[in-house]
Amino acid sequence: MDCVAERFKRFGPARRHESLEGFRCAIVWALFGVSSAIGQSPTPVTPAPAPGAATASASIFDEEPTAAAAHPIPDKIEGFNRDIFAFNDGFYKVALRPLSHGYAAVVPRPVRRGIGNFFHNLGFPTRFVGNVLEGKFKDAGTETLRFVVNSVTSLGFVATADQDPHLQEKSSDLGLAFGSWGIGHGSYLVLPLLGPSSIRDGIGLGLSGYFLDPVAYIRHWEYRYGADALMIVNESPDQLRAYDQLKAAAVDPYVSLRDAYASQRARRVSNDLGTPVAPATPPPEAK
Repeated sequence: MDCVAERFKRFGPARRHESLEGFRCAIVWALFGVSSAIGQSPTPVTPAPAPGAATASASIFDEEPTAAAAHPIPDKIEGFNRDIFAFNDGFYKVALRPLSHGYAAVVPRPVRRGIGNFFHNLGFPTRFVGNVLEGKFKDAGTETLRFVVNSVTSLGFVATADQDPHLQEKSSDLGLAFGSWGIGHGSYLVLPLLGPSSIRDGIGLGLSGYFLDPVAYIRHWEYRYGADALMIVNESPDQLRAYDQLKAAAVDPYVSLRDAYASQRARRVSNDLGTPVAPATPPPEAK
């Protein structure tokens, strides 16, 4: 159960991320969902977006429930978060699901995979800066080489660099960098339409989406939002499938997603620091 975390990598092969749309995406989702009448929530109640892999995967859906429950995160505004979760979940069902089904029926999986690879390749700036801020300059160099190889060989539509064992992805983002500096989550936070996050990771997501996402620099807003919408819809078939499976197996989907997100982020920060995950301690009761 390792987009919805980091905006749900599997909710989008990563992610999408991982050039996570930033808060701009929430607006795109709202506009896109309303205008399509049957749109759906971006990485709704469980986005996550966004995309890279800590070890094998950065998707919270790859976590075991027992492992997810081992690393609780403070949820100081649970009442507010549950309200946003419910809103996301409703929008998710009404909007994105019909659109996702139609898109998957028209666009073959190989094409969707190529589009996902293209957007994931564009997430290079976030992964590069994240690695630099963590002091992992060699990994930043590897990410640079991956971007060059993928861009030159296929414009990013094929993950060519994955074929080289020396060029395996070194995923990172600003939230992970902040965590490696010793900055805590602050509190769990469910973002409208984007889903599971935290105050720390939400700030990182917003900064990377505004300053590091190449799509944000497209001059014409219709092309900019169109690119964001395409990325989100392209990821939605896999994300919806994974989300539905998690929700069907959970007694309380809100808690399952929260614990999965906390587990994934704790493990990724731990891996970056080369230290074991700290023993779990119950989060303080929300007031």
